[in-house]
Amino acid sequence: MTPSVSRRLARRTAAGLGIAAVSLTTFLGAGVPALAAGTGDQVTLLNINDFHGRISSTAKDLACTVVTEEKAAPNSALLSAGDNIGASEFASYIDDDNPTIDYLNALGLGASAAGNHEYDKGYDDFTNRVQERADWPYLAANVTKDGAPTTDPYAIVDAGDVKVAVVGAVTQETPGLTSPAGLQGVEFGDPVDGVNAAIEELQASGEQYDVLAVEYHEGSSGSSDAGSAPTPTPVFTHLVDDTSAAADVIFTAHTHQSYVYQAAVPGESGETRPVVQTGSYGENLGKVTLEKASDGDWDVVADATALVPTEGADLDACAGDAAYDSAATIADDAAAAGEEAAKKEVGDIDTDVTTAYAPDGAEYVDGVWTKKTGYTGRGDDRGSSSALSDELADSMVWATQQDSYSGDRATIGVMNPGGVRDNLAYAPSGDEGNGVVTYGEANNIVPFVNNLSTTTLTGAQFKDLLEEQWQLDADGNVPSRGYLQLGLSGNVDYTFDESAAQGEHITSVSIDGKPLDPEASYSLVAASFLVAGGDNFHTFAKGTNTKDTGLLDRDAWISYLGKHRGLKADYSQRGIGVQITAGTGSSIVRLTGLESRSLGAPQISTATLEIDGETFSAPYKQNKDGQWGADVRVTLPAGEHEGTVTAVPVTGTSITFPITLETEPVSFSDVPAGMQFSEDITWAAAQGYVTGWSDGTYRPLQDVNRDAMAAFLYRMAGEPAVTLPKTSPFTDVTPTDQHYTAIVWAQQQGITTGWSDGTFRPTTPIARDAMAAFLYRYAGEPRYSDPVKGPFEDVSASRKYAKEIAWLQSTGISTGWSDGTYRPLSPMKRDAMAAFMHRMDDAGIEYVED
Repeated sequence: MTPSVSRRLARRTAAGLGIAAVSLTTFLGAGVPALAAGTGDQVTLLNINDFHGRISSTAKDLACTVVTEEKAAPNSALLSAGDNIGASEFASYIDDDNPTIDYLNALGLGASAAGNHEYDKGYDDFTNRVQERADWPYLAANVTKDGAPTTDPYAIVDAGDVKVAVVGAVTQETPGLTSPAGLQGVEFGDPVDGVNAAIEELQASGEQYDVLAVEYHEGSSGSSDAGSAPTPTPVFTHLVDDTSAAADVIFTAHTHQSYVYQAAVPGESGETRPVVQTGSYGENLGKVTLEKASDGDWDVVADATALVPTEGADLDACAGDAAYDSAATIADDAAAAGEEAAKKEVGDIDTDVTTAYAPDGAEYVDGVWTKKTGYTGRGDDRGSSSALSDELADSMVWATQQDSYSGDRATIGVMNPGGVRDNLAYAPSGDEGNGVVTYGEANNIVPFVNNLSTTTLTGAQFKDLLEEQWQLDADGNVPSRGYLQLGLSGNVDYTFDESAAQGEHITSVSIDGKPLDPEASYSLVAASFLVAGGDNFHTFAKGTNTKDTGLLDRDAWISYLGKHRGLKADYSQRGIGVQITAGTGSSIVRLTGLESRSLGAPQISTATLEIDGETFSAPYKQNKDGQWGADVRVTLPAGEHEGTVTAVPVTGTSITFPITLETEPVSFSDVPAGMQFSEDITWAAAQGYVTGWSDGTYRPLQDVNRDAMAAFLYRMAGEPAVTLPKTSPFTDVTPTDQHYTAIVWAQQQGITTGWSDGTFRPTTPIARDAMAAFLYRYAGEPRYSDPVKGPFEDVSASRKYAKEIAWLQSTGISTGWSDGTYRPLSPMKRDAMAAFMHRMDDAGIEYVED
């Protein structure tokens, strides 16, 4: 490959360093020798991101993987994309993350981008302590203080015989992710602009280097398979498409996602470069190998470019390596130093109490949200409510209401989802016993050790705060995480409309069971960084009477655990989605968000809505897009009402809110008022059990076919969830047929058996005797004696379906004709079917599941 002239001139070496367009393949082994090349003709860049002080869990495996890869590639360098510290495990946290810094020193970390968590304790701590202790340079090309750079924008790292230029930048969201109070005068610019400016400075400096790597502490909001790009977002697309063509590789971070793929180099037709993120916590080691070709260009070595899993590294084989031994010793010493304090019992639980797990990490097993086999993540779905996040919010309010606290008492607790860094598991992690919560475990939940602050917001401002869960940064742009679900104390209930415009999602709020007063004042408590406007919850910074409580979130949490023994997970939801559309003669209320994604939560089967003393319900199920919800049909007049939503199984969710019902009139051009069964047809249409044609007709005297009969009963039953078989139960019914799901449901419930030849005959009109059998089975085949004599003149006691027809007569569902006949073999008509369903409802006959 011959790189373009413009790209060659952009380099400080004698030849261009373009990257060949090759595809990446997953590389799962460690220590595989690199392809043969002369000294200085190949370099391997090893990378980590978001290690977060995992000094106890993954440190040894990571160290062993690093030294193994370095032995296989003499020209190599270890780099990082930031968040090496902060949100750390107990062993690192208890000593201000010094063990983690020492550990990375021992591994010879060459350079690192600054991460937002490097600033957790403020700019001064990062500058005067963290950077001073680290043997590697921290790079933040987009950060200035009072207009001056705060770190070097780039560094030259020796990778054996190859010189690697490294440019780093941190997410522009940093002021919203840590306490703004610790960042006074510090500005975080666009990371791409900062990197590109640094590259220009590097090129003009005369510094000699061979390969250029960019380390961004920013990334994609989703993961992808090796060789494939993750779903694009504006922030990530900006990184990939707008970074200078001089960069040979882009390492990313911050979002804890995993991907490794080739992206097009801007302005360089046919050329690509690797884009990598390893996930988090040292669970993978990023690896990119470049080889200098005969034409002087540097090409990617495809099968040596991948994410290398660190779990299960051969620690015995690594023993004796000086770097590994030093790093392992530091990890062991840190673990030992914190071991005694970490073992102290601070509380106990009766169930797992966890964060939210997205569907890639959990699934319903026997009706319970359960972690998938083989999934190693902790659950970090920050867009869903969690039992643990809400419990932490409760602990903050509780802490301000104790006699030992003399400050302002808070009414509402708020927890940011990114601050919850671990789970409480009922199973023991050591020898402490089932359900015991140790100091170390409790600390790992909230490892930042934030001060708690109280502040006062008006009701209107609190509503605005809830609205900010749909995230916008200070410039009005959507950040990489576009939605953050706040943890809220149990006295907060709200409804939202997911489809509404920005700023209009929240439709109602209540506090302690009373509607929010926009003019009233409410006292809130949260981590100090959040109260300062962190995590893009800008309204917090508008609060008045803001005070540091002197309480730490960790201490409040541990005290709360000690006073709430036998804690159980609370799966109730603080906020639920409500969308209302006008139905024919009724309102359709779409309810979402009733399910909890914390482990152990029950699968919601039914959503109920009580309005004006009447209860309406619908099955809670997934739509074609995989979203859970229920469409509840409410047959009440249009206008203002008050509704209360609950769920089955009962989880404690009970939210009362004002509701405006909207309806469309029931009208069929061929069903005039006063016509026989017109009221029954109107009723059935309002319930959604029957529909008309697009031409506005109902066709009351048309026969009811067998497939339509199944559909009528399926709708009356509330359209319960159906597990569709791999093959149709009938030879003449296919999955693409209208009413297929209803037919399968009717067959599975024993409402219909079809014919002995395996057919269902869906378009055959159903006879009145078979219709009686369908209704009898639908009702669960209630106990009813065989008739002694025929119930109608033309239905003898010995006739097929005589019992079913007699039962139908006894309930008042069927009265027959005035001449005493039932006409069992006559086809059922649509008008009479509406009347039969209405009478079933009046008689209280409900679907009984088989």
